[in-house]
Amino acid sequence: MSNIIKIALSSIICVFLFGSSVCALTGPAEAGPYVGNFERIPLIENRPPQVGHWSKPPAIIVCEQAPISEIQIRSAVNFWKRLGYKFGNTQYKYDPLNKCLSDEPKGYIILHLVTKGVKLEETAIAQTRFYIDNATNEISWAIIYVRSDEIRATIVEHELGHALGFLHYNVTNHLMNSKWTMGGWDKEGLENRPR
Repeated sequence: MSNIIKIALSSIICVFLFGSSVCALTGPAEAGPYVGNFERIPLIENRPPQVGHWSKPPAIIVCEQAPISEIQIRSAVNFWKRLGYKFGNTQYKYDPLNKCLSDEPKGYIILHLVTKGVKLEETAIAQTRFYIDNATNEISWAIIYVRSDEIRATIVEHELGHALGFLHYNVTNHLMNSKWTMGGWDKEGLENRPR
């Protein structure tokens, strides 16, 4: 069995590597062929697959160059709070512990501008990378990279969904749809459920 599982459905690319996962929200581009060691991601109760969870509420930092307004991040965090998720402090362009410089900001969701060295599909609007402990399914950290273009409706909410462990769910008008043009505000299956 390979240590790398690559899943390509519609315009999503998720890569799982030694407990890490990378998911990208793309525009209308087509995806490559599906490659994996199983036929498809099973859907449980017709809801988006959630591959991990946080053991403690993560803090959020919007880094200095990230093209996200304070209103956008507060709105996105409140969206997920209404679904039952908890977060630590949300810091907007204030990073006294230099978590924005960390490759593994444990306990944090970090929002960055895409810079050189970050591989992002040409048609991708944003990308989320997170680390999951395979033994516990707990998310240790997440980093969201966004392009400098104008951030459109649902983008920050969608990427926070990945940071909370959700993969893509290609249902028209669903927040977690891999194609921004096919997505929307449908939040079915995203409610926080007791484990």
